Amino acid sequence: MSTRNTTLAVAVLLVAAVTTGCGGAVTTASNAKASGVYTQIAGLPKDQQRAKAQELAKKEGSTLSLYTSMTADIATPVADAFEKKYGIHVNVFRGNSETVLQRAMQEAQAGKAGADAVETNFLEMTALSDNKILADFNGSALDKVEPTGKFKNWTASRFNVFQPAWNTDLIKPGQEPHSWEDLALPKYKGKVTLEVSDSDWFENVTKYWLDHGKSQAEVDTLWKQIAANAKVAKGHTTMMQFLTAGQTPMEAMNYTYITDRAAEKGAPVTHLPKSGKSSIPAFGRPNGVGMIKDAQHPAAAWLFYDWLLTDGQKELVKLGLTPSTKVPGDKSLTGITLVPFDVKGLSKDDGSWDKKYDALLRGVASVGK
Repeated sequence: MSTRNTTLAVAVLLVAAVTTGCGGAVTTASNAKASGVYTQIAGLPKDQQRAKAQELAKKEGSTLSLYTSMTADIATPVADAFEKKYGIHVNVFRGNSETVLQRAMQEAQAGKAGADAVETNFLEMTALSDNKILADFNGSALDKVEPTGKFKNWTASRFNVFQPAWNTDLIKPGQEPHSWEDLALPKYKGKVTLEVSDSDWFENVTKYWLDHGKSQAEVDTLWKQIAANAKVAKGHTTMMQFLTAGQTPMEAMNYTYITDRAAEKGAPVTHLPKSGKSSIPAFGRPNGVGMIKDAQHPAAAWLFYDWLLTDGQKELVKLGLTPSTKVPGDKSLTGITLVPFDVKGLSKDDGSWDKKYDALLRGVASVGK
């Protein structure tokens, strides 16, 4: 069912062709131009970098090409807010995280970057960094980010928080799950929906259980029971549509911002019990921002990176997302207890968790069937 690591593998092979053919990576005029701009900005005192980037961005034509996996209702207001701040027009290419990665990799192979900046899921950001597609950033905006949100050549810009979600008309107060283990309870037979590509959630819950005293046999049994209770669907937004319409009672996992935004529009959905405090450990998966090393508009890319970690964080909060820095008025984590997300383990995964999750879901019917 999942194609995530297949896409990653193909993308890595594309870049391998670049770095091994003809004795090294493709070198173009844009390589030297972008490198010079990044070096010029990085060499200044931090309190002077932003002004220099603005000056250089005007010379570039005040344009930015952004590749992102943000949905349109997030990407558009983010781009508009950045444009309003700096007068830099943003051309947005949207796709799922695998598509964003593959397009950026293919352009790296061709030696002509189409993106200036990228904002997407941690796994794809890691792949871009590992394949030397991203430039380093040393701006003062990093001072606001916790160490766990800083990575080589990219920085966490927001977090997608994993929690179960349920329809409050179908799952009454007191009937909701209070642990990940509860998803295996017989009372939820036929009531749980699993998303077909959520192998990162599967890995994190498995690791959490093992780290907190469960044996592998106990973990395997729990997952079999959860799968026996479930049907599957593709896409977290699609899942939420099913949930809000009452076609499904409960989702094993969805991103809390998707649930919260649906609830704000009047849908009978939640990820919190009546008390307002969840006892289910929540995993915060980082999405990150990076600058393309060979960007056509490197100064604009620098400004976007800097902005997204400063004023842009406030825009993300307005949109109901979980920012990577502390922002006054942010309520996205109210009632939630975050536990560490296994970035390191999943970044090194060879696809084994995809295979395990696919095997778990084999034979599970789709929603509506």
